[in-house]
Amino acid sequence: MRDGPFDGKLRRFATSLVLPVDPNRDGECNRCGACCMFLVRCPFLKFEAGNPNSASCRAYMIRPLQCRKYPRTKKEQIHQPCGYCFKGSSD
Repeated sequence: MRDGPFDGKLRRFATSLVLPVDPNRDGECNRCGACCMFLVRCPFLKFEAGNPNSASCRAYMIRPLQCRKYPRTKKEQIHQPCGYCFKGSSD
């Protein structure tokens, strides 16, 4: 049985509440905005005019844990290219 399109989002929401970020995660957000536009565009996402790698969050200080921790594991990292990588991770 395959997961539906929102199952991944629901799983990330639930796991972000209780599980930590993989300690092998390295890097930083490259501000592409792909993770904020997956399935449903986040209403807090904004871009600077004419600059595709200028994504920012209007609710950055109070953003949910699934946003703060994305990608929590290598398996969750579904958008490429991403500024994050996982060194030596077996996940």
